[in-house]
Amino acid sequence: MTENGSSSANVEENGEMSTYKKDALSVVTFKIVYNEEDYKSKTFLEFKPKMAHQVFGESESIFGYRSLSITLHYLHNSSNCYADIHYGKKIKSVLYKPDDVLASLNPWLPENFTTDSDKFKKMLENEDHDVMFGNVLMKFKDTKPCALFPNDDIYATYKITECDLKDEKFKEYHQKFETFIVWFIDAANYIDLEDEKWMIFYIYEELEHPVTKKVHVSPIGFCSIYNFFCYPNKVRPRISQFFVLPSHQRRGIGGHLYHAIAQKLRALPDVADITVEEPTAVFQKIRNIDDSLLVLEKLKEKNRKIVTMSRESAVKFIRELKVCQRQARRLVDILNCYSVLKTKDQYQKYLDGIKNRIKTHIQKDVSESKKRKFEAEINVDPMDKQAAIEAEYKDYVREIESSIMRLDRILQNKI
Repeated sequence: MTENGSSSANVEENGEMSTYKKDALSVVTFKIVYNEEDYKSKTFLEFKPKMAHQVFGESESIFGYRSLSITLHYLHNSSNCYADIHYGKKIKSVLYKPDDVLASLNPWLPENFTTDSDKFKKMLENEDHDVMFGNVLMKFKDTKPCALFPNDDIYATYKITECDLKDEKFKEYHQKFETFIVWFIDAANYIDLEDEKWMIFYIYEELEHPVTKKVHVSPIGFCSIYNFFCYPNKVRPRISQFFVLPSHQRRGIGGHLYHAIAQKLRALPDVADITVEEPTAVFQKIRNIDDSLLVLEKLKEKNRKIVTMSRESAVKFIRELKVCQRQARRLVDILNCYSVLKTKDQYQKYLDGIKNRIKTHIQKDVSESKKRKFEAEINVDPMDKQAAIEAEYKDYVREIESSIMRLDRILQNKI
């Protein structure tokens, strides 16, 4: 850690306690470094963390420093890291001790990270720019100029690969890149790479540098999946971690990654269906859209329409595509709503049906709760029950309507 300016301040003299407490999300910055020329010219991909509670505690704050900055430089391919920590003043007090920033960072940074800029420059000199692991499942071209050079006419190619967990070099590679997730996925954990039930898919960016003309290959995201046993003789893959670097989001990359993975898993004969561990709203929308497009394609092949099918038969049809039960029910709602989207009365009628279904579900839960308590008298406030119905209904409709509108835009563009 480097101290700039004057020596440590005596907090008991100036009493400026608040000036020594910093928001970790504000002072931490990530920079992706591609080569020596870019490092010298300060051409980086730069972004901020989304969360820091696992690193710096629930308050996501760092105490004991003024003018604090933490810059985490990652090499674009290897994810070798340089932690550059600077501050203006450090608190000096018998009662209050400054946080040990490096000790907090240490468990969450790539192995063999450095705090020495000269060592990092040496790492940069030795960086391999085109290492890629796994068998390529899909590749596609970006429709927007690349993130590193947005003002140049350079369009990256992306490649999605299925990686081999028996490859020791890949394990080392992944253990460095996965250190990003603690800053972006809530309650993130590093997986046990010795467990053969894991599957890992990567997405790489490939571009030609406009100055050096060298091809640079960079990992920009990955997905980890765990294969649970499904009676009697199948497996149930559960998507655990799904991550794309913030610098590469809002480009449709997540959609391509999910599509390639789902396509691969559905083709495996021993897969029962695909599940997801605590999906975020963003991921759920990606999943809804891709699954909906698949269902529409299969309905067209069979010359069938979702609106002519009973809910039970529609769910059964979708389940045959290795979609899990809960997601299949959600897709029935999305596709039925989409089919009557332009007819306001029918659309509202279907939403009313969803609310009635939620009401029935909550009433059933209350009834079962009474049975579990041996028919003990339970006072359920009707107002509380109605509020629960409204809250669940609004949350669910908000989720599916976002997907319905997105689906409509996609299909309109195909016309």
